[in-house]
Amino acid sequence: MGNKTIIITGATDGIGLEAATKIAALGNQVGLVGRNPEKGIKAMESISSLTGNDKLNFFQADLSLISEINKLSVEIENKYSKVDVLLNNAGGANKNKIITSEGLEQTFATNQMNYFTLTTNLMDILSASKGSRVVNVASNAHIGASINFDNINAEKGYSFWKAYCISKLMNIMFTYRLAEMQDKVTINALHPGFVDTNIGGNEGSVIKRIVKFGSKLFARTVENGADSSIYLSTSDEVENISGKYFFKCKPIKSSKASYDKNQWNKVWSLCESYKEQLS
Repeated sequence: MGNKTIIITGATDGIGLEAATKIAALGNQVGLVGRNPEKGIKAMESISSLTGNDKLNFFQADLSLISEINKLSVEIENKYSKVDVLLNNAGGANKNKIITSEGLEQTFATNQMNYFTLTTNLMDILSASKGSRVVNVASNAHIGASINFDNINAEKGYSFWKAYCISKLMNIMFTYRLAEMQDKVTINALHPGFVDTNIGGNEGSVIKRIVKFGSKLFARTVENGADSSIYLSTSDEVENISGKYFFKCKPIKSSKASYDKNQWNKVWSLCESYKEQLS
């Protein structure tokens, strides 16, 4: 899959940067999305130096805000005549409850509303490209999680770990629901494994300790953690596969709760409602 146009969110460090580098090395045109322009420039310089590929663009956006995602979507559509792959990789979690300027709990906003809004915004341009794909980075942290639709924005209390796990469950439900709706675009999700990344940002010292413990326990490097992202974005082997959950480049079962179609519809309706309200 060389010479494709591939958008990668959260592409300036960790798994996203590793995926962007390996995908660029195949000759693809890569659009990197991140919040920090300085990190974006450094990421492009690093990728170009390592791969010799200068078909790179950086898009700055705070993906916790619907307004910025809508602006980003327009910028992407104006820049590219086609998009072949959207790799939704950006995510995070906060030790303390944070409500965005748009009124959403930030973990939910960044991890789920981001995926939903950017994907649905770009669906027309994705559908116009034959064999196009959406790849959603989720996590096995979703196992055991259940969604309290009366506490989406932490109205009744906040737990950083529960918020993160629920957002990853939503990622998978969103993947399955969209895959059933689409016949022109394949949509798959993946578990990268426990990898020592900057997922907690400056807020997540506790989360960082958990991730570091998990990464040591399960011994996944950033390179290994990016394997399924790269595979699902570029491999001919998954050209016609959709609605699956992958780990180590192989489909696996997600949690029992993730297959509840009534919950899929509730997650979809919730996200659609927030998108309409905030656009």
